[in-house]
Amino acid sequence: MKTLKNNKWWSLILVPIFSTSLFVTILTAAPLTITEKMNPEEIQTIAVSTTKVPGNATEPQTTSEPQSTVNAADTNTTTTVSSSTPAPTSTPVKKAQPQPSRGASTSSSAASKSTAAKPTTQPTKASAIIATGKQYLGVKYVYGGTTPAGFDCSGFVQYVFAKHGITLPRVSRDQYKIGTPVSFSNLQPGDLVFFSLAKNGVVDHEGIYIGNGQFINAASSKGVTIYTLGTYWQSAYVGAKRVL
Repeated sequence: MKTLKNNKWWSLILVPIFSTSLFVTILTAAPLTITEKMNPEEIQTIAVSTTKVPGNATEPQTTSEPQSTVNAADTNTTTTVSSSTPAPTSTPVKKAQPQPSRGASTSSSAASKSTAAKPTTQPTKASAIIATGKQYLGVKYVYGGTTPAGFDCSGFVQYVFAKHGITLPRVSRDQYKIGTPVSFSNLQPGDLVFFSLAKNGVVDHEGIYIGNGQFINAASSKGVTIYTLGTYWQSAYVGAKRVL
């Protein structure tokens, strides 16, 4: 009876050991046959169980590899693009400044030139000539006179203009032949006014218009003096010339 119990005990120990050894032997001898009959889940379970790291070590997470692969691919792609296509350099864009119209600039330029021309030509020079003529007020009349010792009408005009660099002919008739004709209503200071005292249309007297309807001349009765262009002088008036 005791022997039978012992045999049962040994059978309980040996049978599992023998079965395990037989299974390992069969698996080693014909792995292909067994794995072909096993479903994929069983094969994966066996593979995972055989690759477990002893101790407390754990297997690497399967989600880390795809993530690192994607990042590496992105990096390579970025590097390739940046090396083949250089980043464009930004250039600051200047704002277009508004430009005045050509017609406006031309007209304003012309206006400024015409405005600037007057003070530097006729008005300025005319004022200087008139001021010089007034310095000789009271100088006696001398027929044929051309100096401050005595003037006739054309000698006085010629002398005063020569003081400012303007050369005129000697006699009034010749002076009337030069310059630009000016109407009586458009007289300006510095213009030469001509008369025919004989009232025959032949110029025989002249003076310098000083503005406000007046002119300065060397008259035979009073010498260098200023007259108003009243009725008498207008009746003898022939014309005017601008030489400035």
